[in-house]
Order: sequence, then structure tokens, then C-alpha cells
Amino acid sequence: MRKTRRQIALLLALLFSITIFATGCVVSKTGTDNTDDTKTTDTTPTSSTEKEAPKTDPPTKVKMFFGDAGIAFPNDVDKSDNPFLNIIEKAANVDLEMIQPSYGDFQTRFNLMMASGEIPDIVHSWFHSDINKYGAEGAFADWEELIPKSQKLSKVYTKDMLDMMRSNDGNVYGLYTLSNGNPTGTYARIDLIREVYGDKSPVTPDEWFEVMSLVKEKYPDSVPLSSGGGFMMMDMFFKAFGAQVDGNGVKMQTTDDDRYIWAFEYPRTRDAVVYHRKLYENKLLDETFVTNTGADFTNRQMEKNMMVWRGDSAAVLGKQEAFAQAGNTNALIGFVNNPIAPGVEPRLAYWGNSPLGWHIVSVSEASTKKDAVLRIFEAFLDPGLLEQISWGREGIEYFVRQDGSKVLDIEAHNKASYRNAYLFMKQYWYADSMDVRMAGSLPKMNPKVASEFSKVWKSGIAIRDKESAMVPQITNASFVPSIADIAPKSAEAREQSKNIIYRAVMGEISMEEYDSLVSEWVKKYKYITDAYTTELKKVAKERSGQ
Repeated sequence: MRKTRRQIALLLALLFSITIFATGCVVSKTGTDNTDDTKTTDTTPTSSTEKEAPKTDPPTKVKMFFGDAGIAFPNDVDKSDNPFLNIIEKAANVDLEMIQPSYGDFQTRFNLMMASGEIPDIVHSWFHSDINKYGAEGAFADWEELIPKSQKLSKVYTKDMLDMMRSNDGNVYGLYTLSNGNPTGTYARIDLIREVYGDKSPVTPDEWFEVMSLVKEKYPDSVPLSSGGGFMMMDMFFKAFGAQVDGNGVKMQTTDDDRYIWAFEYPRTRDAVVYHRKLYENKLLDETFVTNTGADFTNRQMEKNMMVWRGDSAAVLGKQEAFAQAGNTNALIGFVNNPIAPGVEPRLAYWGNSPLGWHIVSVSEASTKKDAVLRIFEAFLDPGLLEQISWGREGIEYFVRQDGSKVLDIEAHNKASYRNAYLFMKQYWYADSMDVRMAGSLPKMNPKVASEFSKVWKSGIAIRDKESAMVPQITNASFVPSIADIAPKSAEAREQSKNIIYRAVMGEISMEEYDSLVSEWVKKYKYITDAYTTELKKVAKERSGQ
């Protein structure tokens, strides 16, 4: 039937061309090749012939266990079928079924999934030790075998980066997301610093003590330093002394001779504890910092002149937004110099910018759709697609001015903010997407505040970036894998360390008692740092070429 139709079309074309020759008319070509019988054109004006669409494979159905990092999805949004996920699906030619537990239920659902053995094609999590454990048991594929099959991913993930992800058995079961290029820094109430300290900027712990004391003197009810519980996101004054202590307790830190020690063994950690004890005694550190709830923390920030935090640029902007929403037109938030005590190496006091993020993605070893999985992650890392997701849809989330610049429709932008969950492969608020966040925030602020905030934002980012650049991105320790067998004991050790520090800071024990408890603790858990030191020595030897 097709052959007969083609012959008729050719015959009509021949008769038509003869007629043209007879009348001296000329027909111009429109790019068709009349010698290609696969692209014949019906020149009859009344023809309803349609061109055949190019054949494409149907979308591959892929299941993904997905962590949204607590980003809220409206109830009327289908987590497996929405305009922003569809951008990824279309680019990768897949149909994604998203298994997306709530943030609070994520760990439980992950455990149940792994216990069942029914593992979807892709698992997104931040459970490094668990993934490596299950990977060693055969649950997950080795990314080192998958990456070379994708030219795009091979350009993104270098050998050094893959080496940094290795499990203790040498395989890569969890592919780390990329760094967001947006390192952590110390940020503060610039308005309060200016009010009590003038144009000077506090840098040393002693200078910060002076500033906080002046705020407390002027505002007796103030609580300059607080947290949402313990030292969580309040570790800048430990790092100021070079002590690697955070909200989860003491960390392991390396020495110049490639050994791991617990932060308790680092001499200046004691100085950091004494400093916090001094803050607590002078009521500069919140008396209830250990037991604070979220509501308590909000109260300290909005009502008690809390004045210093740590976080990335998204946290800085979020804090300024919170004050604006509360109607506070005095608060001015921006990055400041990280506190650093005299004689402390910047690499110990400042936050670096690793090439890798913290979340990981894994592929089920049993999956028969690994090619589709690679296409999915190519799409999730594509700069153009990420920009589409960040800004949203033209004419809905944003509009283009005559000068070519973009302006957000704030209501539509906020309603579709769940789209940021799909930026996870660049750790969500990555540096290049902050212009979208700023565009959505500045219009909500008092114009004068917005103008001044833009200035301190720019100068603060420069301070943060300069200090971050002083921390090496990659060291020998970057290549030491987590040791799954002792991970639970490491967590236990860190948890117990918090109790010792809390009691010393709050004056429940003397510093001599602190020393004794620390000595016992180190003896109990030193085998952990010894095990990691063995691995670090191996890495150092390999990298030195010996």
C-alpha cells in the first residue's frame, strides 16, 4: 500500500514539473532532496499527508528511593509526576516512580526496605556506613564499573573523587553528590556588632567575648550565643582553637605525621572547653543550650539578640528572611571572619570546600536498568536542566524583562519551592542557584534593609571564600574509607564525649575532673583512631609512591 502511494506521488510530481516547464515557471527548493525517496513531499495543496515522526524508545520505568531532605511537597503535587521531575524524566527518557518517605520517617523506611531485600533501582540517602555494609554483601553495584559507561559522568567524577568514596573493601557503593561550592562560614548580626563595636570586626575568641559582653551589657536580657540543642551548628568557637568538636561530639582529626587522634587528645580542645565555660559563667552562652527546643532557639534569635551562627550562604539568606518576616527592620545578617585564636592554623579554624557533598546515591546490583540510571544522573547534573529547575517555568514562576533579566513571580515561586529537592546532586542550594533565592527574598524585605543586606552579602561572601580557600580540598585523609565494623562504636564514643564537655562547660565538674574523664574516655576508644591511623598510613604510602 505504501509503495503504491509513493508511486502515485512520484507520478503527480512528474506531471506537475512538466506543466511548469511548459509555462516557463520556476519552483524553488525548500531544502528537500527529491532524490531521497524516504523524504518524498506531496506538493498538492490539498494533501493531508503527514511526515512520519522519528521513532523513539518508550520511557524506561525506574524506581527511586528518594530523600527530600525535609523540603515540603504540597499535598496536591504528585511526587512521581510533576513539571520539575518531568524535566529530568524527559531528558533521560525515563518514567520515575519516586518512593519518597517523609523526612522524619526516612531512616525507618530505609531500614525496612533493606531488610525486605526489595531494593529499587536507585537509593538516595546519607547513610554511608549502612550503604557500604549492604554493598559489601552484594546489594549495590560498584560505581567504578558504571561511571566509565557514561562520558558525561566520567568528566565530572575524577579518579581522586572516586578514591575518596571507597568503602573499606575498595569499591564505591555510594556515589557522593557534588559539593554545592557554597562552604560554611561564621555569620552574625552585623547591626549589633556595629552598635557596640563600631567599624571593627571581632576575630579572636577574646574579641568575640568582648563584643558579646558589650551586647549583654546594653541588653541585659540578651543571649548572644545559643543553639537548637547542644553544640549543633554552634561549633565556631571550638574550631577557633583548632578543636574539631561539633554537635555530635568530638571528632577524629589528623596530625602532621599522618595519624588520627580524637579531638580530646588535641591540646587546645581543653582551651576551647574553658572558653565555653567562661561564656556560660558570664551568661553569654544560653543557660539552656543543651536542652533547647526549636521554639526556644527561635525565641533566642528573635527576642534575645542571639548574634552569631555558622552555616552556608543559604543559611545567611534564610536568617535575614526570618527577621524580615518577623518585622525586624534592624537586624542585618552577613558573613564575618571565622573566629581564630592566636597560633592556630587556618586549616583547623576555617571550613573548607570539599569537591564532594554529603548525600550519596546507590544502584541496586539486581537492577536491569543501569543504562537508564546513568542517563538519570547525567540529567540531574546537567547545568542547563538545573537552571531550568532553579528558576522554574517562564511565564509561571518567572518572567523575562525587556532587558533580558529574570524576575520571579513570588507567589508562584514559593508555591513551587519543592522543586529545590531535585537539586540534590549539587547539594541543593549550590552557589550558582543563589541568584534565584536572592531574587525571591529581596522583594520581601524593607527596601532600605534589602539594599544594605545586598552590600554585606557581597562583602561577607568574599570573606568566607577567602578563608575557605585556606583549607586544602584534598588531603590523605580524604581517601580513608569509613570502617563499617566500628562505625557504631564511633557513634557511641562521640555521644559519650558530649556529656563530658557539657558538664565541664556548665560547671558541674571541675576541669581536673574533666581531665580525668577525658583520659578514661581516650583509653576506652583509642582503638578506633588506631584502626583509622593504620588506613591513613597505607593511603599516605600509596600516594607518595613508596
